[in-house]
Amino acid sequence: MSTSSKATWGLLPEDVLLTLKNKHWQNSRNLKSLLSGGDSFPLVVALKPPRGNAAIQNIGHFQNFVSSWKSFSQDSINGAGQERGDSKSKGFEVVWEKRNFRSLAEQDVPTHLNILDIGSLACILGSDEERQLQDWLSKIRYIFESLSSQSYLPQSQSHQASSYEGSSSHGNSDQSLFQALIDHLETLDSFEQDDLELLVRLLPQLQKGMGQGCYLRALPVTFVDTKFIEKNLRIIESVVTALVDKNVKGTGLMSWLDCKEKPRDWLLVKPLCQETRSLLGGLPLLRLSSDTLQDFELPARNILVIENEQSCLALSDVHNTIAVSGGGKNVSWMKAGWLADKNVGYWGDIDSEGLAILSDARSRLSSITPLMMDELTVKTFAERMVSEPDSVSKDPVALTETELALFKGLRADQYADKRLEQERLPMEYVAQHIDAWVV
Repeated sequence: MSTSSKATWGLLPEDVLLTLKNKHWQNSRNLKSLLSGGDSFPLVVALKPPRGNAAIQNIGHFQNFVSSWKSFSQDSINGAGQERGDSKSKGFEVVWEKRNFRSLAEQDVPTHLNILDIGSLACILGSDEERQLQDWLSKIRYIFESLSSQSYLPQSQSHQASSYEGSSSHGNSDQSLFQALIDHLETLDSFEQDDLELLVRLLPQLQKGMGQGCYLRALPVTFVDTKFIEKNLRIIESVVTALVDKNVKGTGLMSWLDCKEKPRDWLLVKPLCQETRSLLGGLPLLRLSSDTLQDFELPARNILVIENEQSCLALSDVHNTIAVSGGGKNVSWMKAGWLADKNVGYWGDIDSEGLAILSDARSRLSSITPLMMDELTVKTFAERMVSEPDSVSKDPVALTETELALFKGLRADQYADKRLEQERLPMEYVAQHIDAWVV
């Protein structure tokens, strides 16, 4: 056990440096605050010198405490002098005071370590931190200078960034851009030179509405591939907010560019008869996104929405019907206006979550008809029920009285168990109920 761990006073240099590294360098939020040149500097670290009889009671630790900080001060001056000329420019200092202790002569005792700026913090933490800081600042200077050379920034801004030496010397003119880069320090840290070049070549090309309603991959930019934009959307969005239009942060870069989001929430669409299959180009299965389904009317009188894909794949030979499955909780597309003129059924698991999804679906389409999601089905196939985690605790708002009673009964263990999965129903039972629903 080290001497420092035996005493509650007298922090040694290694203790202080470890704390500084953990608290200020390896803590992303604190580090970004320091880099932004806020009010955190100078950092003043209390070294906890001894009081009263503490020094004489642990004279070994006291001597180690004083000698360690003397060595630290001398090493810092020597090291700084080699690179920066003298101790006044090293940016940190150990503050000493004369203290009187019983049974000891007057002693010079270290009381505080003062660190003036981020560069000085990196310096005392070690060569790795110094190299890391210089790498960040080098990348930031490159961005400022490159944008300035393209007349995208005033020359004064480039000069401010180039003269930045780890303090708050950067002025108000470039603060927004500097802050945007610091906010995305992790991305900046990962950038190679090629990435930096892509960024500075891209920014002057970006204009409001230039996407004209197309997907991002169709954005008319040169030299820069749109995959780079997709991968680094957040830092680009922040920089454009800082340099071009402060409203970009609120609307999002994609909306500002007028680019459509990449299709997501893919759903499985299966025509269940030859007639509807022919109307879909003869395709037995296809994938459509939720956004597409909100605008694309499926060519069938009956639309059967099924929670799970496997249950959908088992179906066939249902007159004038198309099934949509695999959405799970995603029923947002069911607010589509074209569904109002259809006979729409919903079939899902009989459990708290399945009934909650039914409620969400009905909130978007009040005319929906639930299939095989009732107490009769539960009691008929009670031996096929399984357990369910308590995933839904709040009563769904759009269930009928009988559906809500079933929901509460399942939650209260009134049946054989809490879940009857749709895949566990026999196909003859499923076919019978679907045939009765079809119009």
